[in-house]
Amino acid sequence: MDIANNILPLFLIFGMGFASKRLGFLTKENADLFLKLFFYLVLPAVVLLSISRVPLTLELISLPLLAIGMFLLSFTCASLTCRFFRLKPASLGVFLIGSIILNGSFVYPFVYVMYGEKGMAIAYLFDFGNAIIAFSFAYYLACRYGSSGKTQTNLYKKFLLSPPLLALSVAVMINLSGLKIPSAGQELLKIMGGMTTPLIMLSLGIYFSPRIVKPGPLLTVILIRMLGGLIFGYLLVSVFGLSGVNKTITLIMAVSPSAMNTLIYASMEGLDKEFAASIISYTTVISMILISVLIFILH
Repeated sequence: MDIANNILPLFLIFGMGFASKRLGFLTKENADLFLKLFFYLVLPAVVLLSISRVPLTLELISLPLLAIGMFLLSFTCASLTCRFFRLKPASLGVFLIGSIILNGSFVYPFVYVMYGEKGMAIAYLFDFGNAIIAFSFAYYLACRYGSSGKTQTNLYKKFLLSPPLLALSVAVMINLSGLKIPSAGQELLKIMGGMTTPLIMLSLGIYFSPRIVKPGPLLTVILIRMLGGLIFGYLLVSVFGLSGVNKTITLIMAVSPSAMNTLIYASMEGLDKEFAASIISYTTVISMILISVLIFILH
């Protein structure tokens, strides 16, 4: 019941976005604006607040490395399988991004209810490795296959100066230096971070369409992100020798849905937004089922 109470509001806001589009209150142009607002203002606030407080101890350094290992395996699979589809650059970029980065924040309510603050610290550390990829290489792919990929100089400039990546760098320096963000600053970041759910879920609701976009590539992304994530997670957990709650939460994070950055980058860089929304929609539904099953089995 606690898990349902945490998840239900997300779907209600999603439904509001979908209903608003159907009734003509909101359009895809509004969703584009919401996503840009999230990327340039809200996401950097979330990164600063969370990563600056993550316990970056040597004992837990394997968690972000494990997330990066999952990215390498997923990207290898995506690079090999994309050759079977004749995708245009705008769709190919979404295919690759949707396969390699995950939406760790979607899992946080599950982790918090079941494992409390200790579990959240583990989830944050894993997501730190995912964030490095999401704010750097994944954005590079978006620029390369999108409207910004016309010149190499502009491409490198855009992803190196992306606000989330800059925020991530500052957050790591704050963390390692032992400094703390002033109370007023933390409250400001919390307020801004609180805009995450409405902006993201409204945008996803506006873009959502029950129809399946590009069935073959969509199914392939789902298999790489969900089934591949579970297999890669078990493999890497064994390699790194994780056990107990570290192992459980890592496996739960491994079956997270494709990250919302897939849709955000698609909107910002002129990629295939409908394909991106379809990937996020269906991986989110499947992820909810897999997470529930894993918690039941492993808890």
